[in-house]
Amino acid sequence: MVQWQRVAGGKIIIATLMTFMLFNPLFSQVDSPSVIRKIQFQGDFKLSERKLRSQFVIKEKQPYEARLIPAAAEKMIMALQNEGYFFARIDSIRTATDTDPFEKILLVYGRSGEPVLIGDITILCDSLSESGYKNKLTLRKDDPYLPRRLESDIRVLLRLAADQGYPFARAEVKQIRFRDSGGATHADIELRIREGNKVFISNIEVRGNSYTRDAVLLRELNIARGMVYQQNRVDNVPQRLNRLDIFQMVKEAVPVITANDSVALQVEVQEGNATSFDGVVGYIPEQGVAGQSRGYFTGLINLSFRNLFGTARKFEVYWQRPDQLSEEFRLFYTEPWVFNYPLHASIGLHRRVRDTTFVEWNTRFDARLRLFENIALIGSLSRKTVYPDSTASRQLRLMRQEVINTEIGIEYDTRDYAPNPRSGLFYSSTYIYGFKNNFGPSYIFVEDSVKKKEDLQSIKLTFAWYYNLWTNQVLALELKGMQIKGDRLQVSDLFWFGGSRTLRGYRENQFRGDIVAWLNGEYRFILGRNSRLFVFSDWGIYQDLLGNQKANQWLPGYGLGIRFETPLGILGVDYGLGKGDGFGEGKIHFGIVNRF
Repeated sequence: MVQWQRVAGGKIIIATLMTFMLFNPLFSQVDSPSVIRKIQFQGDFKLSERKLRSQFVIKEKQPYEARLIPAAAEKMIMALQNEGYFFARIDSIRTATDTDPFEKILLVYGRSGEPVLIGDITILCDSLSESGYKNKLTLRKDDPYLPRRLESDIRVLLRLAADQGYPFARAEVKQIRFRDSGGATHADIELRIREGNKVFISNIEVRGNSYTRDAVLLRELNIARGMVYQQNRVDNVPQRLNRLDIFQMVKEAVPVITANDSVALQVEVQEGNATSFDGVVGYIPEQGVAGQSRGYFTGLINLSFRNLFGTARKFEVYWQRPDQLSEEFRLFYTEPWVFNYPLHASIGLHRRVRDTTFVEWNTRFDARLRLFENIALIGSLSRKTVYPDSTASRQLRLMRQEVINTEIGIEYDTRDYAPNPRSGLFYSSTYIYGFKNNFGPSYIFVEDSVKKKEDLQSIKLTFAWYYNLWTNQVLALELKGMQIKGDRLQVSDLFWFGGSRTLRGYRENQFRGDIVAWLNGEYRFILGRNSRLFVFSDWGIYQDLLGNQKANQWLPGYGLGIRFETPLGILGVDYGLGKGDGFGEGKIHFGIVNRF
């Protein structure tokens, strides 16, 4: 929707091209197999030799062809003008030979002149204010006049108009006047912007959603019928709908003119299979002396419904066996848009068996309120109960307990597509305050002087950054850290990490601590919307005051992995090595995400 017109470059300074003369009679020569050994610039050029060489289209070591020289001279003048030297000229290009007659030295004679500076900028407009436009300009008075920067600024001005309700605004450079001022040449620029009529959204047409209800999509768009057209909101449509994680494809919204002052917004999606089944099988090889610790299998099952009845409601059943002695089970349900507000509420039940030493039950209520486009307020209320066995109570001094936790935090998310992002940031920080009640065994109260009521405080931090380096190549960095404080921490209060989802190259939940942190770094080769090949390097550190362990060095993990789509679903394979591991001691995880 952004259009603009530009005055022909020749109109700016045609006279400079007419000064180009070639005194060398080489144009009458037949091309020879000579090679250009060296290029030298002779004259008053303000640019460095390196910059001049980069702007000259003829390069050293290439075959010498006389027919290419006129075009090279013309392009050199244009390149100098693009750097602000509007009065640059090339007087002649000659050749010379040294010892070898088949190696030529190219001599470029000319001058760049002084750079042209920005003078007064005038913006003529119909509807918006000139001052509003000028505040968006990056060009300032007395800056070098660079045409590419002017073009970039014009695009910014048209984007401003589109965000204010004028998506069909047009801009043109009305005129550029050169004048001498204090020994320098200034360019006074006059821009003309025609906004046209203010445009409103008359209708929103949703296409391709055979299962998902129209209302589910419309409430996510942050756009309503009758509102003023805003380009930034229209551009954010794919990102907003992709966050639902129920569509295979979301196209950019297309405005279709319905009247002089209105458009219909067309939003096209392609339904995805919003029910997924994740199955993971892992194998931990034999450790230590043969027979002391045999290899064993681990497993995970995750059944997820992300679009119940086409309403974007979510339900999850999760089970995991990370090692021989531990088990985890979880149920979770999410209700979106409670009372027609961007408030998502979730309830869940979580059961965990940790090394057969204790069983933990956790019931929780979560809420997420979107405040702005990329910012949300998050909070939760949970109740955790811990039931230790007699051995854990005696040896680990673990008590039967109940903890009521209240959590509040903030979340910032600009990722373009969360399951497989190419760019964007994700940040989350939360503070948790817990009320703990200890119930026994009674002998621990006496022997350890334990209080029946205690307070706990925790903080959690998550930061992720994704940067698209080149086409389909992404650098991903993800950092997570947690800390808990209390009068008397127990094993069940600590944070556990290690394994495929935290620190690869180690066993699941191999480490624990009151302070834990890990960094996941990946160099990804994007193969498709949900597919990638990557190498990774993970680093973790922790402090476990309860066990008198304090990490004094990083725990490295490294390896490679792949995620790719198959007729059965998304297949994932990771291979990771931890500190001191040989190739045969690496951890292998297989996973498949099957979407019905």
